[in-house]
Amino acid sequence: MRPRTAVFLLLLFLFPACALRAGDFEIMLPRPYEADTVLWVSPDGSDSAGGTESDPLATLAGAARAVAAARKAAPEKTVCVYFKEGIYPVTEPAILENLHSPAEKPILFRSAPGAEGKCVFTGKKAVIGWEQLASSEFWKNAPEEFKSRVRPEAVPQIWTAPYAPCETADYAPETMGKRQEFFAGGRAQTLARWPNEGFASSGKALGPTPLDHPDWAHDGTKEGIFEADPNQPRGWENEPGGVLFGYWYWDWSESYARYQSIEAQEGRQIITMPEPYNSYGYKDHLRYYGLNLLCELDAPEEYYIDRASKRIFWIPAEGTDPAAAAAELTVYEKPWVLEIRNCGGILLAGLVFEGGFGGLASVSNSDDITFADMAGRDFSGTVTVSVSGGSRCGAYHTRLENLAGGGFTLVGGDRKTLTDARHYLSQCAVRNLSRVYRTYTPAAHLVGCGIKVEHCEFSEGASSAMRIDANETTVEYCRFTDLVRESDDQGGIDAWYNPTYRGNVIRYNWWENIVGGTLCGAAAVRFDDMISGWLVYGNVFVRCGGVNFGAVQIHGGKENRIENNLFYDCRAAVSFSRWGERYTGAFLDPGNRHYNEVRAMCYQGVDINSDIWRSRYPTLSRIAEDADVNTVVNNLAVNCQDFLLNPGEIQQTENNTVETREHADLAELLEPVTLARYGLKPIPAARMGITAPPYLGR
Repeated sequence: MRPRTAVFLLLLFLFPACALRAGDFEIMLPRPYEADTVLWVSPDGSDSAGGTESDPLATLAGAARAVAAARKAAPEKTVCVYFKEGIYPVTEPAILENLHSPAEKPILFRSAPGAEGKCVFTGKKAVIGWEQLASSEFWKNAPEEFKSRVRPEAVPQIWTAPYAPCETADYAPETMGKRQEFFAGGRAQTLARWPNEGFASSGKALGPTPLDHPDWAHDGTKEGIFEADPNQPRGWENEPGGVLFGYWYWDWSESYARYQSIEAQEGRQIITMPEPYNSYGYKDHLRYYGLNLLCELDAPEEYYIDRASKRIFWIPAEGTDPAAAAAELTVYEKPWVLEIRNCGGILLAGLVFEGGFGGLASVSNSDDITFADMAGRDFSGTVTVSVSGGSRCGAYHTRLENLAGGGFTLVGGDRKTLTDARHYLSQCAVRNLSRVYRTYTPAAHLVGCGIKVEHCEFSEGASSAMRIDANETTVEYCRFTDLVRESDDQGGIDAWYNPTYRGNVIRYNWWENIVGGTLCGAAAVRFDDMISGWLVYGNVFVRCGGVNFGAVQIHGGKENRIENNLFYDCRAAVSFSRWGERYTGAFLDPGNRHYNEVRAMCYQGVDINSDIWRSRYPTLSRIAEDADVNTVVNNLAVNCQDFLLNPGEIQQTENNTVETREHADLAELLEPVTLARYGLKPIPAARMGITAPPYLGR
């Protein structure tokens, strides 16, 4: 390509200087510049090609190698890589290592102009050759042992195809990193299970060692031996790869495991789990279901993979033609599609990644790495994009969806010195997450200091959308909907057990339909075990809180400020589970069970007596005093069952209005004039969520 053409195309992609304000630092997107070197990649290219537009490379990994070679030959020259429209099968990770370019002139990996969102890097393969099981040669010649495991009434519904697209020898659906998944029409199909929806309920736990936890809520045993649900079908004992998923004791702690045995005893079935047993033990009447069971293949969108015959068995959705259903199996087994190590100044834009046993990208010890207008879907790992160390790394207008686990993990900054990482998420969306790994796989996990999340949307999750183990983070102008749908004792945002996680701000966010929980409850914002010194300001909570939790739940924390929020149709506005002397003893009493851990948090993880900490958080001098005292001021609660739950007459409250309206209009309540009538400042609901245009095409 002639240099003038390269410059023209580059200028089409880049746009005038753009700075977005998030908290107390700016998110700077790169300014336009003229790249010195332009490389091209096409699905019909070759990695031995020259990389020109007429002689393009073929893969992301090949492009990464070509960029490394170009930078080595001419370190002073900038590089842009264009990807042409098409499908790019992923067979090896693309590795970028020790590459550095100025933040204002990053190395570019992007879709070619006009191909935005149409360059798809896939770790999946199409499954072809479908035929109805009942009329197939395989079924005619199948061993009786195999046929006996298939429900006769299901045989007419089942289709089968050769399993050749995947070469995985150690497929283990209960193990992260070894779980292959099957998709049709972009929807994750369900590994054959019982019950088809929801959970079974076990009977009594039958292990020989009763649990001895007087403060815990349930009876049970240390050993995983328990009565099956009385409705559980027979035949699981004949399934060679049968797996149980269960909330074995707490409904915020789940796992998968192959059962050791299922035996009939006196008209009931007894399930025995393998060692090592769940660390909490097994309660009476726990929630579980069975999966990877050929004998339970009986519902639309269920499938089963048989390693012995190298075939897949599937019941398509009603009206679906398997040959035209875009049926695909994940086949890419490496932990990451893209690895960026010790780099600086790299921007990826307009690309789509889908399918894999692990995640999309790992970024380590790197600065100024930007993902813009990216999409990631159908990944089977616990994290999809991981950033560890470095500074100023983040994502803009990036969408992650249909994830077995979580979305982004951002780790950076220095809590000891309260140095900001300046990592960020802006204008991003994460939806349909935690499909397989149901708890502690949030859409965004923030760890360290000085991380910003703004104008993002998080929806459809079994548990939390965000976990924060950090200081000086800001979460603002986001939308959180349909979360904590299955787990208990969790929040849409969840923070846990460190009284030095301070200076965090949650402001101007929309929360809706976060109403789960089983024993304790579900909250929109959950401060668990001593979380203190946070601000919750200017939020809108709609139908949030469940069981014993309000929209905001504070468990043993203090100095949190809940101000200028609107609570609408919630279980309660704010709920408390107070620690009292237990909190004070955690700091002062060596006999307190939290004492050693709390001292390590305060004086080893950080030093709360250091000048920077005392300057930033002056109330640390009284950290052991005023247990459970928080501030709740200038809030409006409409049609909530309660305003405060279990406040203990110690909370600092002022100008909180509680009303019941038969025909409350949420939009009218959010009018500035209405809020002002109640002493509240404006809440910018229209600015919550994704509001800015994509990065490319401006």
